[in-house]
Amino acid sequence: MLLFGSASEGLALLIFLVVAGRALGPEGFGYYGYLLSILMFVLVVTNWGLPSIVVRELAQRPEDEARIFASMFRIRASLAAFFFVGALFVTTLQPHAPSDRLAVTLIFLYLLFVPFDLAPLFDAHKLSRWDVPGRLSGRVASVVVLLMLWMVKGKLTVADVAACASLLMLVNVLVAWRISRRLGFSLRPLGPPADTRRLMRVSAYVMWGNLMLTTYLYSQTVLLKWLSTMLETGYYSMAARLLMPLYVLKGILYRLLLPIVSEAAYDDAAFTARLQRALPALTLIFAPAAVLGVAGAEVVIIPIFGREYSGTILPLQIGLIHFVVTGAGSLFGTALLAAGDQRTPALGLTAGCVAGLGLSLLLIPPYGAVGAAWSAFAAAIISAWAPFPVFSRRWRLGIGWRMVRIVLSSLVGLTGFYVLAHKVMISAIAALGVSAVIILIGLWLSGEISRRKLDVLISMFKKPAQNLDP
Repeated sequence: MLLFGSASEGLALLIFLVVAGRALGPEGFGYYGYLLSILMFVLVVTNWGLPSIVVRELAQRPEDEARIFASMFRIRASLAAFFFVGALFVTTLQPHAPSDRLAVTLIFLYLLFVPFDLAPLFDAHKLSRWDVPGRLSGRVASVVVLLMLWMVKGKLTVADVAACASLLMLVNVLVAWRISRRLGFSLRPLGPPADTRRLMRVSAYVMWGNLMLTTYLYSQTVLLKWLSTMLETGYYSMAARLLMPLYVLKGILYRLLLPIVSEAAYDDAAFTARLQRALPALTLIFAPAAVLGVAGAEVVIIPIFGREYSGTILPLQIGLIHFVVTGAGSLFGTALLAAGDQRTPALGLTAGCVAGLGLSLLLIPPYGAVGAAWSAFAAAIISAWAPFPVFSRRWRLGIGWRMVRIVLSSLVGLTGFYVLAHKVMISAIAALGVSAVIILIGLWLSGEISRRKLDVLISMFKKPAQNLDP
């Protein structure tokens, strides 16, 4: 259900992007992307790393659920109110047009709904599938309202798009709370809290790591507006939003895995067995998806978004290719977090963030959106693999060759696409189909695609706790 929800949400997001992108144009969409990037920074601090830590805490102390949730709600609600009021205050001090002030207000409304998000509770109970209806309903509602505004007004403003973005979160939490009541959750946001100070302290490392992650993901959009042109900002903003379905899928799979590995944190044999299954499975999902996305970008961007977005293709391809190794590599930090080491993943993300910011300052002025994409690429690689030395000293899995085979099969398929499309000169659509076949054949010949392994892959994310142990 989660994968179905991810695919459906990705389709709804694509429709949203097509409508907003065509109606606003690259420069208008660039300003929306700029506001969204600032919101993402604030959102990280508002969440304070609590979603991940609360999943771990509830997996280990389920009897304290009500008190832990009350603590999480109080922390997030206080931070959300502070930043929302702060955003309104800052906009009054800036020489913005009234329409720009309205756009800022509407997009920051998103923060006020964040404390009510129940995703950590669903994850901790291994009921993540019940988060899907809310997220999907919110995404569909935002698309429907955006289309209605476009048809009624004949045009769209950044404020219209910002309002629909906040509507997404409102509908999400309303549906999630209704489901939680049916599932029997007894949640009192203002009930007696647990050890709030300890939660804030242990979550601080995660918050810092998430802030570093968000910085290298979204700082490029902000720096492009400051150091380049709004057109280049629009190109990169569209590429970044088109990457979201893969990030959503990655987030869903890692949400599933975090409680599973957390509950085995004190059993080395079970923990190792779960990692041995999870790493090749994640590689098998993300490596082929990333390379097919790189090829597909040449096929779909201009027909769907128009020739004015041709500058989005290369930044999108650069952003996709790092998933070949980071799709599974991010599990190194997640495993350490589940085992109680918040510090190493946070340091890895900090290193990636610093490298990304440094490269951005060097590459954005001369190369625009392409320079921003390479900066984000380097940051993603460093962030995912920096924890590997600590990870490898703690767990020796013996599965490296399996992951290499999957990556090689995927890259051979991508090479086939470029040979066929740019040397043999067959149609790009046909070359994309042949590329997919090459990848499947490579995975089958290497033994990574078989009925047994596919059954394990499906069952691992369907009932992971029972299928990740020896």
